[in-house]
Amino acid sequence: MRGRKELEKYWYLSSQSNRLIYDLSFIFSSSDTVNLAEFGYNAEGVWLPQVNIALFSAMDTGLPVMIRALPGSVRDVSTLVGSLAEIAAPGGILVLDRGFVSEKNEAALIKAKIPFVLPQRRNSTRYEIRIHLTDHFFYHKRLIHAGKREIDGLTLYLYEDADLKVEEEKTLYRLLEEGEIDREALNVRLKRAGRILILSSVKAEPQEIYQMYKSRNLVEDHFAAFKSLIQADKLYLRDATAVFGHVFVGFLCLYLYCRILNRIKRAGMTAHLSPQGLLLKLSKVYAVGAGEERRITEVPKGVRKIAEKLELDIFPNA
Repeated sequence: MRGRKELEKYWYLSSQSNRLIYDLSFIFSSSDTVNLAEFGYNAEGVWLPQVNIALFSAMDTGLPVMIRALPGSVRDVSTLVGSLAEIAAPGGILVLDRGFVSEKNEAALIKAKIPFVLPQRRNSTRYEIRIHLTDHFFYHKRLIHAGKREIDGLTLYLYEDADLKVEEEKTLYRLLEEGEIDREALNVRLKRAGRILILSSVKAEPQEIYQMYKSRNLVEDHFAAFKSLIQADKLYLRDATAVFGHVFVGFLCLYLYCRILNRIKRAGMTAHLSPQGLLLKLSKVYAVGAGEERRITEVPKGVRKIAEKLELDIFPNA
């Protein structure tokens, strides 16, 4: 019964967004009794015992939706198919990272009928497919040329960031002068300078797909908060059950952190207020209980002003 209620809660979170971002990260564990910890290569190519953490984040709400602890050797999309079924997100579009590019993963997503947006690696042979850049738009004041082409039932979206192209061309010519690359390598890499190729099962305007691609930073920010601010990446545990509990509590903390951050963003106060800073200021106020009576201690003027700007109805009227 408890498990069912947890799934209903996840369903409620995911139902607020039909666009989910998925990624994997890892936490280290040197314990011999945690069977989830398996040797694998991390992002830096180091062979270490680790537990993988799978995280779904909602693009529309900016909130984490679901988290799972997985064996350290699991790096494909097989786990997300079951996870999507658990959180009941039919028809939801899934935005993935380049790390999931493989024929096996693409086949699994297509078989499971999961709409996806998957950026391609720079060395992908799909860059050789001719796509005319007939469209353009601006993204954060940057000029983006765009085009698309259907192939094998999917759609390839090609983008060229004008500013990024200039930057990468400068870098490539500097590498040529320093002897890091030869003229042949230069010519090959110049053809892809400033270009981004995305494979998707979704048919939409190029600008919409590009915005979904750019939103993948959200899950990276969530992982950064999960590890550094919440410090949930430190495992001093003895078994898998403890790991599951540890990760779930970390997820709850992350969810609350993101809710607070969203409220601060809506109030336009991110320049001088963080979730940690807000909690520190609110901690100056105490609730004192004596028997059945409960009262709030004096609320500093600055704290009350912040609460009003954030529309926090937590203090009695002055």
